[in-house]
Amino acid sequence: MLQSIDLATGNGLPGAAAAQAAAEGISDRAEEIERSVRMALESRAVRAAVASGRYWREVYVAAPIDGAIIEGFIDLLYETPEGLVIVDHKTDRIPNEAELDAALGCYRLQGAAYALALGEALGRPVAGCRFVFVSTSGPVEREVADLPEAIREVASKVGMLSQLEQRADPRIQP
Repeated sequence: MLQSIDLATGNGLPGAAAAQAAAEGISDRAEEIERSVRMALESRAVRAAVASGRYWREVYVAAPIDGAIIEGFIDLLYETPEGLVIVDHKTDRIPNEAELDAALGCYRLQGAAYALALGEALGRPVAGCRFVFVSTSGPVEREVADLPEAIREVASKVGMLSQLEQRADPRIQP
């Protein structure tokens, strides 16, 4: 839903939610889907993307990294004066802060891999990576706290860390 609905206004959301629910065979959950999408539209990350005036959805990113290909789809990408910001929407049901922190720990390297691939493909800085956990009660947002360190971890896992360090890549500088 978030890849096609108007992020600024939410126009057409009730009909789109009903159609998506029917397509997924869960017509009885159309109102829940609509509420969740409305909550996501109110998130700081989505508001910041819309305010930036330069945002893209469902961005495919791929880059060769030391003989491997890192690839994926970025839910929402927007531009700031500091660089690009990656936003990933999650629909995990997170009942408490401890489980939220654990979920973020699981997703941290996913975001860093996107940042590494995006930086390699575009040669531009990635200023941040935010996860928006979407629910009917409201969005919960978390940012990858030390994105340069997370990028270092991913680069290390794919054998690229020394290459980034040799060219003094700003994405991995503290």
